Order: sequence, then C-alpha cells, then structure tokens
Amino acid sequence: MITGPDNLFALPEVEALLREELARVPALATRQPGGRALLLQAHASGRALPVDLRHLGVTRLHVTPAGLGGDVVCAADALPWEDDAFQLVVAQHAGDALARPDELIEQLTRVLAPGGALLWFGLNPLSPWILWLHWRAREGLPLPRAMHAESLRRRLHGKLTPGAAEAIGTCWPNRAPAAKRAALLAPLRGAWMLVASKQRAVLTPLQRRPLRSRVTPQPSLAVPNRRVRA
Repeated sequence: MITGPDNLFALPEVEALLREELARVPALATRQPGGRALLLQAHASGRALPVDLRHLGVTRLHVTPAGLGGDVVCAADALPWEDDAFQLVVAQHAGDALARPDELIEQLTRVLAPGGALLWFGLNPLSPWILWLHWRAREGLPLPRAMHAESLRRRLHGKLTPGAAEAIGTCWPNRAPAAKRAALLAPLRGAWMLVASKQRAVLTPLQRRPLRSRVTPQPSLAVPNRRVRA
C-alpha cells in the first residue's frame, strides 16, 4: 500500500520549488509573439501546477517509467513533431528524471524553432537538497540525476546559444519560499535555470566582383612592329 508520494518530485517541498520555477516562465514566454509551446515536466503531478502560457498553444508532457506521457505518449529520444515546431520549450527537471538526458536534449534542440527559446530547470548537484533527496529516497523512490549547469552548456554548444545560469529556490527544502536570500548562498540553492536561444539563419549577400573592361588600343597608339620600322 502506498502511503506517500510515489516520486520525489511529488513531495510538498519539491512542489514549492517547482512553483517558484514556473512563476518565471510567463515573463520569458512573452518574448515569443505566438506559436506553440512544449512543457516537459519530471512527473505527472506537475500538470496540476499553474503556468500562464495563454497566448501559446501548449503541449504538456511528463516523464514516465516507459518514456514520456501526457498529451502525447512517446519515447524521449523520438519526439513526434517536425523540426522547428515550437517557439518555446520548457524542460522542468525532465533531464533529472531521465537515465539518458542527452537524447532528450538532442530532440528538444531539433523541435525548437529558430528565434525560439529553451528554458531548462535542473537540480543543483552542489545544494544540500541533494543530501535531503538521498535521505528521502531511502523509502525506495527513484533518485533524480542532478546535472551541473555547465554540463548542459557543453551539450548545447554548437546547437543553441545558452545564457548564464540563474540560481533558484532555497538552500534547504522548505514548503514556503524564503522572504530574503543572501546572494552569497546562491551556489547552494536547490535548482538552476538556463535559457538558450536558437539563432535564425541569416543569408549573407555575396559581393559582386567588379567586371574588368577590356581596353582596345587605338591604331595610332599601337607600337609598330619590326617590319614597319624597317
């Protein structure tokens, strides 16, 4: 009999962190004038968390033991959409919940449209949150795989243009956000957010090579040959 959450991402402390992350999405989403958005979360319980993306057509997925579920059922390495399908892609700890996040990263960069943005939320491997998650995982819950922000930047190199990572959350699991947070403790906060953009392909016009005009010498200016001089 299950008496508690079946996943660490369904715990009340983690839910408070997820709410704080999703509160940052609308401000970044307003930069996209329209189109479609893909919201990929670590667990099905995240679908109940509110996020305002009303001006975008949103598809919501979550990680399952068999792959991805939600509005569409598919594998993490085979998203069923064409290239450049979404103007906004939000991956909220989906990489932490998958055994092979590289496959998901490859797919998300593929379906992101030029000019679009990828918002990636990950657990901070240097945070005391990780110790707390290990302690809670003793009940048999699957343990997330925290990735460092610089590791994601290396994976995105050559595909997207990532910005600087931003620390999010408290330094220790809490069901309510802290009122004040010291900047010096930012490296110990529970999560981080990285925004990466996909550049549009720009056609560079080639410069026209100047045509050289052929000069025909006038008869009076022609140099006489040896027979004429003789």
